[in-house]
Amino acid sequence: MAKHSKVKGKPRERDKLPLQTKVLVWTESGYRCAVPTCRTILVQDMHHIWEVSAGGGDDSSNLIALCPNCHALYHRGTIKAESIYIYKAMLVAITRAFDVEAVDRLLFLESCKQDFVVVSGDGLLYFARLIAAGLARMDQKANNNWQIVTYAVNISDKGRMLIEAWRQGDRTRLRKVMAGPVPGGTLKK
Repeated sequence: MAKHSKVKGKPRERDKLPLQTKVLVWTESGYRCAVPTCRTILVQDMHHIWEVSAGGGDDSSNLIALCPNCHALYHRGTIKAESIYIYKAMLVAITRAFDVEAVDRLLFLESCKQDFVVVSGDGLLYFARLIAAGLARMDQKANNNWQIVTYAVNISDKGRMLIEAWRQGDRTRLRKVMAGPVPGGTLKK
């Protein structure tokens, strides 16, 4: 971990980040830009949430993966510091509770029309974590004498609200979604 000190009144210079630190940050974001409306996969910069010039460290908790375009938008003021904080908080919360594939599945469900994703019982297992967390729901669609049972998997109201709070970088809204029940967010049977 780099030191947070100034030398003779000058801000600390940015250190070259160790590959291990970069891999932790890339893994956290699924090797994509952390901005939920972007998610570019080709190239990512390591952005310091608390900037190096202000004494910010080089540990993974102070870094977020941004594509060069989003990184430039942040430094121009188009993407707010509050939003970067929320994007990081969401990545930490979601990737600690879920794996990166579950996050991708939630984003996928959010982009689909109602009842677009139809799976059999085995396919339902891919969405199990999201369903158990109340971020997705399942509805039985067909039952061929229990030989082939199919289910529609849809994002729940809570899941949709979570994605909206994440995309908007809204800390208050995020806290409300994560704190408790969501009106109309019950699982359908």
